[in-house]
Amino acid sequence: MLDLLIKNGQIIDGSGRKAFVSDIGIKGDRIYIISPRINLETRECIDARGYVVCPGFIDIHSHSDFTLLQNPNGESKVRQGITTEVVGNCGFTAAPVNPAHFDDLMYYLVNTVILSDDRKKSWKWSTQADFVEQIGEKGSAMNIASLVGHGTIRIAVMGFEKRDPSAGELQKMLHMLQAEMDRGLFGMSTGLAYEPGSFATTRELVEMSRLIKDFGGIYATHMKSEGKYLLECISQAIEIARMSGVSVEISHFKAEGPGNWGKVAEGLKLIDEARKDGLEVGFDQYPYTAFGSGLLDLVPPWVRQQGPGKMIELLQNQDYRARAIHDMMEPSDIWENPMEGNTWDKVVIASVGTDKNKNCEGKDIGQISQEMGCSPYETVMRLLVEEKASVKMILFGMCEQDLETVMKHPNTIFCTDGRAVAPYGELARGKIHPRYYGTYPRILGRYVRQKNIIPLEEAIKKMTYLPAQKLKLKDRGLIQKGYFADITIFDRNEIIDLATFREPHRYPLGIKHVIVNGKLVVSGGEHTGKLPGRILRR
Repeated sequence: MLDLLIKNGQIIDGSGRKAFVSDIGIKGDRIYIISPRINLETRECIDARGYVVCPGFIDIHSHSDFTLLQNPNGESKVRQGITTEVVGNCGFTAAPVNPAHFDDLMYYLVNTVILSDDRKKSWKWSTQADFVEQIGEKGSAMNIASLVGHGTIRIAVMGFEKRDPSAGELQKMLHMLQAEMDRGLFGMSTGLAYEPGSFATTRELVEMSRLIKDFGGIYATHMKSEGKYLLECISQAIEIARMSGVSVEISHFKAEGPGNWGKVAEGLKLIDEARKDGLEVGFDQYPYTAFGSGLLDLVPPWVRQQGPGKMIELLQNQDYRARAIHDMMEPSDIWENPMEGNTWDKVVIASVGTDKNKNCEGKDIGQISQEMGCSPYETVMRLLVEEKASVKMILFGMCEQDLETVMKHPNTIFCTDGRAVAPYGELARGKIHPRYYGTYPRILGRYVRQKNIIPLEEAIKKMTYLPAQKLKLKDRGLIQKGYFADITIFDRNEIIDLATFREPHRYPLGIKHVIVNGKLVVSGGEHTGKLPGRILRR
């Protein structure tokens, strides 16, 4: 007897081939049979007539590790068809934790997540593998595959020291990395745009990448520049692949800032040439022209280089504050100023940590500065100091033409670059980026159905098979007999994102059913409360 039978669906199997109508029979956590007419007895049946049945989406670049312990239902992710999340990106992970540098780690994480004092008190994991296993023990709606953050490892060994690691320190970093890889993690991520990742030399990254390569893992990199020095940073990522042999994944590929629009085409050529040379260099993308980060990214590197704690101290000194504002107002070849070529109405406050500035969420810096009665530069300073640097922003810095150029490339993998949240409870706070809720439905609705940028079969391949191949996931990413039953069923004529920058906490339309390891997590568009996700190991 089957546990679940899906009948009459238009199957897009993830390989890129055309859709075909068939039934799918599931036993336990696996696909047992695929045939046009299955007449076996079943405990449960879904009539998918008129719907697309495809592999569950694999989000290769996610930050849900910071929210799944709070809400294991993974609402904003699983309701858009995601069945597997790759966490531990951009150099930020919860662990490894070194008590000697605990305060440094807490300050480091403000650029990716706002943590309450109570949550900080519980931050105790000696390894990222331990942290992820706790997610597994609590339960998760989705499968979790984890990387470990280079920045977190560097913090554990060196804090925010701006220098090369000594031979002994490098060995400690490699030992921590090996401990994570021994536990089955999928590789390492970097956040080279953030301190202390920005202090790392190519040599340091190559040494760590060689170890990752020995385990068959990946090196996922948030590059130091995604704007003025985009091409140079792509070249560095390629050089790391060439010198170490590691499989490289360039995170959220884009060109920030009007002066850099169009560079993605040349960047893609560099990647294609590297691939022709036999190097494993890939990249991922989300379908929006705004990115999200910490507000502290707007201040010069000299202010940030000793960590957000020291930064707050500096900005409370009027002389340093004036110098920082001066540097923010002037073009520079020394640092990449995100405001160069941009205007303050393009910078929107997504979330803050206190109630004092809650009214700023969803407003741009221009609006807030008028309300505060000061300059936009002074507004940034006030918010950073008052919120102890825990301010998330959204910056509208990319263009639609570049987005579509990248989307059309045959090797693009799609991602959310977001956390699993929900429109209720603690995770409903803030005007978060709509990609948390809308990424995959937006691609399938806006860019496939409405704009015809890429065919549906190709889009599905970029959401399923390609990320599975990159990660070397066994028996996932395809609708195929014997594979795990991670399946998304949607209405191709209805699917669309509803989350906007003004109203981000909105589920999409068109996702009918989501199956994870053979269990219905979303049924008839509603979450069932089941938590069949697993911690995946390399």
